[in-house]
Formats: sequence, C-alpha cells, structure tokens
Amino acid sequence: MNQQATLNDTVTVHYTARTREGGVIEDTVKRKPLTLNLNNQDYAQPLRTNIVSMQIGDQKVVTVNPDQQFGYRDPNCQISVPLSGLPAGVREGDQLSVKIQNEEIDVWVIQILADEAVLDASHPLAGETIEYTIQLVSIETP
Repeated sequence: MNQQATLNDTVTVHYTARTREGGVIEDTVKRKPLTLNLNNQDYAQPLRTNIVSMQIGDQKVVTVNPDQQFGYRDPNCQISVPLSGLPAGVREGDQLSVKIQNEEIDVWVIQILADEAVLDASHPLAGETIEYTIQLVSIETP
C-alpha cells in the first residue's frame, strides 16, 4: 500500500501557481521544491487540505479563491500622494517601501496621474483566484 499524506506530515511538493488568466506567479519545477508541514497555517488551508491523501508522485490542480488566501483589494489601503514625493522615474506597477507611523510597509504604484500617484498597500495578489498545480515529491511522517 502506498503512503498517503496526512495532516500531521511534512511534505515536499513541486508546484506552479497561476492566475486565472494563466500568468505564472511562481514555479518550483526547475528549482528546489517547497517543504511544508501540513499543519502550518501560514499556507492557504485549501492548498494544505488538498495535499492530504495524496500519494508520492500524485499531481492535482487546486483553486484558491481570494477570501482563502490574499483577500480582496481594500480601498482604504489606497492613498494619493504628490509625484514630487516619490523617486524619479517611478512607474505604475513599481513596488516601494514607505514608512508610516514608524512602520515600514510595501506599497504598489497602481496609477500615475499628472501630478500625483495612487499607492496601494493591499497584497499584490489581493482579489486574485490562484490555481496551483501540485506534485507530491515526498512525505515525512512525525
């Protein structure tokens, strides 16, 4: 009988993460695979629970909705700032690190207007449905 992954196991997987439109976010196939404990809640719950019962060599596609991983874009996380306060040559899509109330956070430039830019502190994948193609490489049972 082949070993199946359980919720208490540490597993190693190769995976490809894609947006619904097919854009590849991350791909471990040509590099080191990911090792994770299936109890580690830092990883999306649907991803972890779908690995449970897989056997070494199995492959499956798992769809993770925004509310299950990165959330939705929050309009309260957007702010307009004068272009003069940003680095020269800043463009839409750029990531910046800003300090707000002594805390450093990452923001993304989502729009450039004539004399100001709109910055967003939401996760860059907020609002995205992510499809993971997972292949189970190994299982370590405690």
